[in-house]
Amino acid sequence: MSKKILRKIKGKQAMLIADCNEIEFSSEPQYILGILNCGLKNGIKTEIIIERINLHARLEDIILPHNKSYCFLKFENAKDSEVIYNDFLGKTLWNECVPLLLSYVKHLPQINQNELQQCPDGLILIEDFITPEMENKLISLVKCDDNKMKNRNVQHFGYEFIYGSNSVDHNNPLEQKIPSECDDLWKLLDQKCEALVGFRPDQLTVNQYQSGQGIPSHCDTHSIFEDPIISLSLGSSIVMEFKEPISGQHYSKFLPTRSLLILSREIRYKWMHGIVPKKTDIIKTEKGYLTVQNRKLRYSFTFRKLKIPPCCDCDFKNLCDVKSNERKVEKEYSNQEVDENVAARLEKENVHKVYNEIGNHFSETRHTPWRKVENFINSLPEGSFLLDVGCGNGKYLGINEKITKFGCDRSDTLLNVCTHRNYNVFQCDCLQIPFIDESMDACISVAVIHHLSTKERRLQAISEMIRVLKTNGKALIYVWAKDQQKDNQKTLYLLQHQEKNSDVKDVPEIATLQIDENKIELPIHRNRTQFSHTNNGNVLVPWKLKQKEVAESEQKVFLRYYHVFDEGELETLCKMHERIKIVDSYYDQGNHCVILKKI
Repeated sequence: MSKKILRKIKGKQAMLIADCNEIEFSSEPQYILGILNCGLKNGIKTEIIIERINLHARLEDIILPHNKSYCFLKFENAKDSEVIYNDFLGKTLWNECVPLLLSYVKHLPQINQNELQQCPDGLILIEDFITPEMENKLISLVKCDDNKMKNRNVQHFGYEFIYGSNSVDHNNPLEQKIPSECDDLWKLLDQKCEALVGFRPDQLTVNQYQSGQGIPSHCDTHSIFEDPIISLSLGSSIVMEFKEPISGQHYSKFLPTRSLLILSREIRYKWMHGIVPKKTDIIKTEKGYLTVQNRKLRYSFTFRKLKIPPCCDCDFKNLCDVKSNERKVEKEYSNQEVDENVAARLEKENVHKVYNEIGNHFSETRHTPWRKVENFINSLPEGSFLLDVGCGNGKYLGINEKITKFGCDRSDTLLNVCTHRNYNVFQCDCLQIPFIDESMDACISVAVIHHLSTKERRLQAISEMIRVLKTNGKALIYVWAKDQQKDNQKTLYLLQHQEKNSDVKDVPEIATLQIDENKIELPIHRNRTQFSHTNNGNVLVPWKLKQKEVAESEQKVFLRYYHVFDEGELETLCKMHERIKIVDSYYDQGNHCVILKKI
């Protein structure tokens, strides 16, 4: 064995032990052999591994930890393991593979299996539901390039599907009905699924997914659509994820091309379903081994039948729009389901417009970088690329001249300040960053995602930062903490309170916001005081726009939306993303902070 390979093996061993301290390596042959640099994360070709190794020794099992770049081979005895070690160390098994780094392992580490093994009630998959000829015929009907959404292109028939509420307006049917070419599907359905004989939908949504695109987890509105929901997969196979919100159970289902998915009963009403945006899926081979499959252009034809009039008598209260309304006498923002459109409008009115109005005054109060953020930026290696998501007036873009920095923000006013300071900035929403995948070495987001009004949107902002980060890249996130006093020490925010010189007076305790047809009530925070509201952290924080030419009594007060975070809430949110490792978590002057690493 060369010294170079030996150094690489020892380095990989150290990395694996840091990742999983249960791994114990051995210099003597063991019946378990670890491949230290090849796993599901970096595209292992399981079939090739098995085929080549079985020519030399008897392989009992191959264990592939989820989202890891290593795996384990289990043999009948240590002698077989030694044969493979000697024959394959430093060898490549396929064109893209680097030379294999192997090491003996004393015992298999415990691999967490968080997926539900038993199929949830009501989920039916009929494989090879249609022929390849019919598949091509249906794909030829798709003309959704002009109807582009963030994650995919869509086309509606019968009724337009309304995103955010996941429903339709049954009073406004479309002129374009479900194509007659779909009639053959119902004949097949009558033949292949006895329970759905006679089922005829009146709404169709066609989704076109490029490789790497997905759809957020959701549940189709109970009162609007009948049971079941059925979906035909065309063009490419995919893995769909199912989540039960109360228990946290998770179930993955591989949907081959030309298969028909039927969601009925519990899986229809109690579970949420979605597709994770990524370019590959982990699937099982015919022999039962895990492997990686690349995604291609995919189409889904999702058929629904409307309930007229809308109603629901299901037993699943958690995701039921009817049951949730029955439980509420008043709609309080902390408890109501706010759809995507309402959330976006709330942020537009009480974040984006406000910062455009107060931007110059706000900038005058934001001039000194926070020390720990400055330390993070200065720690980046020379030549690194850094993105400041929500850069404001750019106070962090002047730090560390040895790296290349970019800033983005929604506020025209604050971006003008950055432009005058000659910083590299552009305008965008933190929910959709216009950088390609894996292009940044580091990201910072200081006092940004607490302005997003739903948990899903906050998670999406974090996901966007992780998407543009290179593997092993880091992100630093700051959010406002609900508790402004830590270890009996008041933060600077509280210490600046002066009763006689309060910057905002005569402001009511509650504000009623009219967002489209929705009335949302939110408490108004009293500046420079402890957050005392229990409204799930959702508050409005006043800002008095001080202008010298305007009398004190006539100066405007703007209300900014904030979601202030409980202790541990930011970490919990970050851990929902599968490619995140929390490197550090701390409290800094009234902010909860995390440093993340993309894995």
